[in-house]
Amino acid sequence: MKTTVIIVLSIGLHALCSGAPEDQQGAGHALKTSEAGLAADVAAAIERGNKALLARQHADDGSWGGDDVKVQSSHKSDYPVAISSLAYLALMTTAPEDRKALQAREKALAFILDTIEDGRMKNTRDNTPKVHERNVWSQGFSMFVMGRLLEKKEVGPGNRKEIRSRLADMVAALAKTQQADGGWTYDQGPSESFLTATILFGLLEAREAGIEVPDKLIDKPLQLIARQSNPGHYVAYQGVHKERKTDGKVRDSIGRSVQVELALLEAGKGSVKQLEKAVETYFQHRERVDTVRDLEEGCHQPPYGIGTFYCFYGHFYLAQALQAVGEDTRSEYWPVLQEQFVGLQKPDGHWIDSRDHCGESYGTAMGLLVLSAPSWTR
Repeated sequence: MKTTVIIVLSIGLHALCSGAPEDQQGAGHALKTSEAGLAADVAAAIERGNKALLARQHADDGSWGGDDVKVQSSHKSDYPVAISSLAYLALMTTAPEDRKALQAREKALAFILDTIEDGRMKNTRDNTPKVHERNVWSQGFSMFVMGRLLEKKEVGPGNRKEIRSRLADMVAALAKTQQADGGWTYDQGPSESFLTATILFGLLEAREAGIEVPDKLIDKPLQLIARQSNPGHYVAYQGVHKERKTDGKVRDSIGRSVQVELALLEAGKGSVKQLEKAVETYFQHRERVDTVRDLEEGCHQPPYGIGTFYCFYGHFYLAQALQAVGEDTRSEYWPVLQEQFVGLQKPDGHWIDSRDHCGESYGTAMGLLVLSAPSWTR
């Protein structure tokens, strides 16, 4: 099946779009296949994706990520803990009883637990000058996944004890890097809304699993992203704008709008109505970025300057949001996202949104998680 590749309007630094003509919005969402045909296509895509992900695991240490990046950059091998955590969740969801997948997950978990030291990532295969950036992204995603492992009792007592220890260490490390505005940054300056939301999701999972998380690590970031959010309109990239923008800059933030509203809802501070508004705005404006389809190499390319490495990141949260909205919104948009991701899959089963920053392992894990979202979201 061939579908148009729609790159999500990004959620992170250098992912802001600009200058899209107003007449590009509002395209329809008609499916190209039947409901039964789509279900079969999704199942086949997941099976191919599992094989592709297993084939990309590094035999030496059980990790994913890094070596499949084709172009050298400052980001090469930065995030194997984050990518390995996402791959673990993908295989746990889509191939829970598969022998090879079980063995792969066991090796990956050993790598993750070994690499987290005092709440931060050791300089193993993810050695990089961007130490703080590597830490915060890895902390957010690994906490999210490991919290799920504890809740679902997916691992034995020995690993459970180690996971609890690593989670507690990461909570303590994040308490030290929390900024005065309540959030976190991967670089410098005011806290980014999207990174703060990713860490918040991880902290919420840790607390749900019984890890002690100080109230200030939940309440202050919630207050921050609530001030940054304006669903259906512009959501701040970092910091808090003096005025809430409602103009055409909405196209700059449709991805992070969904993510932030989902985080607020998960924490009991948002509403389904606000999340639905963010989802509907996303689909209203997604056609603005048709011209950057298949942008896999080279960050910040014209005409939008999109950072490709945030595309599937946005879809990851969009897929979760579509399980949390009302049935009318879900039935209208969820099949559209499914069909899109079936069409984005490469012939050998992998997915990719950024060849020079995150690579095929990350893309494949995200592709599997998007298509299997009903099975692992709350």
